[in-house]
Amino acid sequence: MTTPAQTSGAQATGALPTVRRLVLYILFFTLVSIAASGAAGLLAIGLDPSELTGTDRTSALARSIAFLVIAGPLALLLWRWLARRLLQPAESGAPAWGLYLAAMYATALIAASTALFSLLGNLASGRTDDWARDLAGALVWGGVWWWHQRIWRDAVRTPRFLPNLPGILGSWYGLLVGATAVASALSVLFSAALDTFFPAPSVGSPWWQGVLAQLPWIAGGVAVWWWHWVRRGMGTVRGGFADVALVLVGALAAGSATLGGTGYLLYTLGNAALRGLSLQLLAPAPLALGTAIAGALVCSLAPSWFAGRSAATVEAGRQVVSGLGLAAGASGLGVCVNASLASLTPPLAGNNTRSLLLAGVIWLVLGALTWWRAWRPGQPADPRGRRVYLVAVFGISAVVALIALLVVGFRLIEFFLEPGRLASGLLESVRAPVGLLTATALVSLYHFVVWRADRTVLESTDTQRGVVLDSILLVAGGDAGPLRAALAKSTGARVKLLGRAGDGFQATEEDLAAAIASVDGTSQRIMLLVEGPGSVRVIELD
Repeated sequence: MTTPAQTSGAQATGALPTVRRLVLYILFFTLVSIAASGAAGLLAIGLDPSELTGTDRTSALARSIAFLVIAGPLALLLWRWLARRLLQPAESGAPAWGLYLAAMYATALIAASTALFSLLGNLASGRTDDWARDLAGALVWGGVWWWHQRIWRDAVRTPRFLPNLPGILGSWYGLLVGATAVASALSVLFSAALDTFFPAPSVGSPWWQGVLAQLPWIAGGVAVWWWHWVRRGMGTVRGGFADVALVLVGALAAGSATLGGTGYLLYTLGNAALRGLSLQLLAPAPLALGTAIAGALVCSLAPSWFAGRSAATVEAGRQVVSGLGLAAGASGLGVCVNASLASLTPPLAGNNTRSLLLAGVIWLVLGALTWWRAWRPGQPADPRGRRVYLVAVFGISAVVALIALLVVGFRLIEFFLEPGRLASGLLESVRAPVGLLTATALVSLYHFVVWRADRTVLESTDTQRGVVLDSILLVAGGDAGPLRAALAKSTGARVKLLGRAGDGFQATEEDLAAAIASVDGTSQRIMLLVEGPGSVRVIELD
């Protein structure tokens, strides 16, 4: 019999290795970062002694020497001890090790690449300021990155937990750097073209130097992305964080850039047409156009990246785009209500209701078109695949509605507590939150109708099936990951997979569906035991 004291002692012993690893790897990350900063600072002073003089030079030199001399040996000693422990599968499979390697790999890659790209960009545009600091940072942090990518490629010490996380972070970082640089270069180019229509005295460096300064960032970002995505094979990784990162960057970030840049560009052009063409009103157009083109370029590549992914990942990407369109359309509707209320009040100095209404109409139409294409209302959809999306919409709508109600309530109470205030002043102060509240109410109403319809479909499906499954334990051999995903999608239950030695213990989706259909009890938890090809045994669990 186990006593309470023994139980608590066993739990403490089980948690101790995890806490120890967290402390050690946080300490190791800190030591490596401090030592690298000190080495970079010392090298920068050696490359360009004239950059700092007097007290600044003494402080920088002392700080760099202290960082390197103290943190460097401690980091090496700690690494020697960690390297021996990482030969054990329990240590190399620990989550703390995988997270440390990914964090330091990404940190070193970002620090080295930004220093290198900045150095090359400055040289391309004819500037030599901070060249020693950039060169030193590129060399030192590049060495740290090379060291960690060697560890990542080590067959023995490579992490067993999230083994591809460093490469996934590196690939998407390179893509973001390249796309951002493309947007900046196009912005400079379009600004130069705009200046030809509105001549003005030239101030600063020529426009082509700005374009040249972005070329190293474009080439470097593409090179970093290619190295990880193609050379290191991150483009073939499926499932887990790889799919999450794809949705975040390929759908959310790229879609936001495309939609935001396009909307702002249309508003800038429309506003200039209403108020008269001028360089001041058209100044934001080049950056908006460059951002839209860069985002559209990434969006054009996204379908090939989503090809071969699971249906859940493709659906998640589609729902993210739908959410972007919904947010833009709802914001546009709120702005339209705001502009309509503004027309009822005396105009203030500098207030332009037409520009406000134009912005609302543009975002409403653009968001509605994006939402309609992604959401595809009226077409059949899997109710289980969009439950998370509906919950997210309800949650965000509740937060926005709460904030808008608080603002409206505050303004109303303030109005009644100060007699003599004009009603037009009250309307002026509440028109923006009233617009948001109106749009949020309509969005929530529509999605509530969708949620009720999906719930009816799910209830009818569960009734026809005769049993509502909450969780399934699947015991199968071979690569049963796709089978687990298909089972989770078809049943809506939580599916846990336990691998079984041997490739002969496999089954098809039809075999599992037939086994589930044979369940005539009321248990919501079952185990599917694959006993051979096409042979599945069902065990009801408590």
